[in-house]
Amino acid sequence: MVKNILASASAIVVIAILAYLVVPDSKLYSYIVGVERVYAGLELKRLELDGLEVEYLRGGSGRPLILLHGFGANKDNWNRISRYLVKNFDVVAIDLPGFGNSTKSPDLDYDVRTQVERLRLIVDALNIDNFNMAGNSMGGYIAGNFAAKYPENVQSLWLISPFGIHGSELSEMFELTQKGGHPPILPRTSREFAELLDYLFVNPPYIPSPILDHLAAESELNVDVNEKAFDQIHRMKRGTPHPELPLDKVLASYKRPVLISWGERDRVLHWSGSLALKNAIPHAKIEIIKNVGHLPMVESPAKTAMSFLSFYGD
Repeated sequence: MVKNILASASAIVVIAILAYLVVPDSKLYSYIVGVERVYAGLELKRLELDGLEVEYLRGGSGRPLILLHGFGANKDNWNRISRYLVKNFDVVAIDLPGFGNSTKSPDLDYDVRTQVERLRLIVDALNIDNFNMAGNSMGGYIAGNFAAKYPENVQSLWLISPFGIHGSELSEMFELTQKGGHPPILPRTSREFAELLDYLFVNPPYIPSPILDHLAAESELNVDVNEKAFDQIHRMKRGTPHPELPLDKVLASYKRPVLISWGERDRVLHWSGSLALKNAIPHAKIEIIKNVGHLPMVESPAKTAMSFLSFYGD
């Protein structure tokens, strides 16, 4: 009996190794991410609108919670935290146009105003009227501007290390770009993609190599679209970002609950942005997460989720 079990286990290991060696990274990526989605309680869905194809993940029950990823990322950035959220919320994680598996083209525009209006079309197509909204980095910038323009629809706003704060100190990344360096969040090669991880995480979570290889290949493939989106969102001048619609300006009149979560050791966007936002939105709550980088929902999903659940329950 024991021999049979050991033989079966050995066979599984051999099959896994052979699959790793033979199956293309794209297929391994799809399989691994598919398992993550199932574990998170999310289901892949698609819709077409206004000439665009949009992919999103949805699962759970309760009030809708729309999740927007950051620059160069996709809806699967939310898989690890979603398993803590689906018991309380109808989670909807969207691939913003230009990213993930949604329509992307260098002929489209990706500035904040355009993306906000696309997001309006998406939520209308999903027949979601009143919802909570969360966004990380660029996604936080878009979420905040959406809430400012459509406050009657956004019941609460969760900003996770958001871009677009005029009163923030310069981050390590933007100190680099001021000196003429290339922004790490805009990788052009597999090597630059590997270096990006050092900027995103303090203690990188385990990410299977097929996922890393696939994402690196996707990054190389989409350089033109990523560069255009980066330019239109960040509006760089002499190495410094100049957001068109700063959050600490547009959200000054937003009266609904706001939670600002930020990794204490974020190298992409300086955590002082939380203080500038708090000055603009006095009723906002700040949660600084120690020893975490730019992606708290990936690096520390349980703790980050608990802070939102506690905030929402207050």
